[in-house]
Amino acid sequence: MHGSGIKIHFTPVRNSKSKTTFRIKAKPLSLEPKISVMQMRFFLLIFLSILIFQPEVHSQSLSPDATVSILTCNPGTDVYSMYGHTAIRVNDPSTRIDAVFNYGVFSFESPNFIYRFAKGQTDYLMVGQKFSSFIPEYEEDKRSVYEQVLNLSPEGKIKLFQALLENAKTENREYRYNFFMDNCATRVRDMIERNSGGTVRFTENHPTKTYRDLIKEFHHSFRWIDLGIDLLVGKKADQSVSAYGQMFLPEYLQAQFATAEITIDGKVQPLVLETRTLVEYPNTKIKSDLQWPAIVFGLFFLLVAGISVRAFLRRTNTDWLDYWLFGLTGFAGLIIGWFTLYSEHPAMSPNFNLLWAFPLNLFFAFIWKYKKWRSKTRIYFWLVGVLLLLSLVVGQTFNPAVYFIILTLGVRVVVNLMPEKKI
Repeated sequence: MHGSGIKIHFTPVRNSKSKTTFRIKAKPLSLEPKISVMQMRFFLLIFLSILIFQPEVHSQSLSPDATVSILTCNPGTDVYSMYGHTAIRVNDPSTRIDAVFNYGVFSFESPNFIYRFAKGQTDYLMVGQKFSSFIPEYEEDKRSVYEQVLNLSPEGKIKLFQALLENAKTENREYRYNFFMDNCATRVRDMIERNSGGTVRFTENHPTKTYRDLIKEFHHSFRWIDLGIDLLVGKKADQSVSAYGQMFLPEYLQAQFATAEITIDGKVQPLVLETRTLVEYPNTKIKSDLQWPAIVFGLFFLLVAGISVRAFLRRTNTDWLDYWLFGLTGFAGLIIGWFTLYSEHPAMSPNFNLLWAFPLNLFFAFIWKYKKWRSKTRIYFWLVGVLLLLSLVVGQTFNPAVYFIILTLGVRVVVNLMPEKKI
């Protein structure tokens, strides 16, 4: 992976007291000129000052003083950081190990990155970095970082550390990213469950929130991004999510770990020994912008309704509105339809936004221009009216702005189907 400029190798060395120490070798990384400036800038925003290491070991040991903890980072002001982040820290002062294992790294050097991301074929990496390089990034971005020290046995710490080192190897560190099911937070949870040396039990509750509800809690400062996500994420995102499933979000994972229990040698005890605040700033999640998409499309609806009513009363021609409205919604339908049909993201299909963003609208916008076909093509407005009504009863939650789009199309349907309409 490119971007950091340094590759750190941790090589174990046995001293006379049979303790493991590390010899660190730094080698410069080469940057491929094929990576664009835009890609590099985006990459550096996410992984500024990251130091990647590849453990070249088959077994490791930790001293009794070692601690293993979960790091939870608050959401940031950039789109890529709006949900926060989770990582695992292993700190052993006796052996001078203080490493962070991070499952949230991706590389632009992957072929056709943007296309693969859109199609749900994005491969993420698990890499290790020095803790001293991890914290400054969040201090610079003014994002809080909290640490939950885990209550693991010495054997559990060693087992987890060895599993992390194995996972960080070049041949093992890549995984297929899935935002809801398999991401930087769920990977942390799964590694601890499988390698803690005990049985971990999380608190269950009656699911009341959906995937869409959960992610919208983090969209208050990203209203236009929120609209885009609502357009592409389909009905499956409206399914209720269990407490266990909610841990795809770092803040929910932090809350679950705070109340979780671990059973070691038949003894049940809290999973988290201590919670520390490493860096603290105001949480950007609570910042809220106005509902600009809803405001803009609400005003647009009033404008179209006003023009349509005025034109109807004066019997003037406003067919140009139909060309634009049906052309744009049809084009939007082609984009949404592509994601629905070809994306591997499980929440993309079915997507009932296609009922109002009907791809055939684009074709209709062209043939509606020919007046000689109006008597036959006018029936299309009946189809559109039925689809708009269906969109309101299918049970998928739409973005507030979408309801204004539906109303806008509805106005044009009614106007074009009125008998008094001048053709």
